[in-house]
Parts: sequence; structure tokens; C-alpha cells
Amino acid sequence: MPLSSHRSSDIPHIDAADPLPGAGERVGRWAEPYQQAETEMWVVYLRFPELLGDDVRLVDTLTATDWESLSGLMDQQNALAADARSGAGGA
Repeated sequence: MPLSSHRSSDIPHIDAADPLPGAGERVGRWAEPYQQAETEMWVVYLRFPELLGDDVRLVDTLTATDWESLSGLMDQQNALAADARSGAGGA
């Protein structure tokens, strides 16, 4: 018999396409921001850097000294990306 037919309903099963437990669905352009232990700088990475396009103002990594600054930079990048998608941006 296949292994899956022996699986009990109380044993969790994760398919390759499922999000990791506790991680939830991935939403938005940015991964989870974190604070580096050594430098105490806040860092966040773009989830899909290959989607940056040709606009040189768009970046795949943001770094700031505090959460508020990082959040502001993320908002700025989101607006630039929206402009680039609509054709209003350029560089």
C-alpha cells in the first residue's frame, strides 16, 4: 500500500506548494523585516527581485537605522514600483 494510505488524520502533511507552518501566506512585495544583531540595522529584502524591471530607482534590499525609516523607504519603493508598472516611471 502507498505510504499516504497509512497516514493518520492527526499527523500534519505539508505539500511542496504549502506555506511553512506558522509563516502564513506570503503577501506584499517585501519579505519579513529584521534587525541585524551585530549592527542593529533594520533590513528587508524584496520577495521577487527579478521583477525589478529597468527602473534604476528600484532596489531589492533596504537598510535603515530604525523601523520607522525602513517603513518609509518601503512605502517609497512601493510607490516607485507602482509608477513603473503603470508606465509613469522611468530612468
